[in-house]
Amino acid sequence: MNSSGYPEFYQQYIEKIPEDKDPFELLTINLKNTIKTLAMVSDNQADKGYAEGKWSIKEVVQHLIDTERIFCFRALAFARGEAGKLPGYDHNEYAANCQANSRTLKSLLEEMKLVRASTISLFKSFSEDMLLKVGNANGLEMKVVQVLHILIGHELHHVWVLDKKYL
Repeated sequence: MNSSGYPEFYQQYIEKIPEDKDPFELLTINLKNTIKTLAMVSDNQADKGYAEGKWSIKEVVQHLIDTERIFCFRALAFARGEAGKLPGYDHNEYAANCQANSRTLKSLLEEMKLVRASTISLFKSFSEDMLLKVGNANGLEMKVVQVLHILIGHELHHVWVLDKKYL
């Protein structure tokens, strides 16, 4: 997908999105692919990173969940006309405090399914005008529809990393 018009930080995610695909279809397909990728991973394997200091598989899944929730809040705030600048978040601090390794991978994937269903419902509830509203988060301006694309590309990026470096 063409990443021009997106904040530079997110362009790496946008470029991973296939052209001319319905974003709601991609959200569904991505979730299925994520679950398929991790289906045969044991909890013991999911507790480990691919190298010293790297997140475990469970922490990556929790990161995807946390990020999706945060970006859905941003989209909702922008769609409803929030004029204030929303703060960023420190994903490393979130990962350090999420305690994902105390959970089962299955429970994390079940939570991810629920969050994804909520994400789809939220974005489907937005009118065309709402999707084009602009807000500011972490010092970056973006449209509601761009938040949706960033979520899609973000998951594609992390599943690629899981596939190439962890599994």
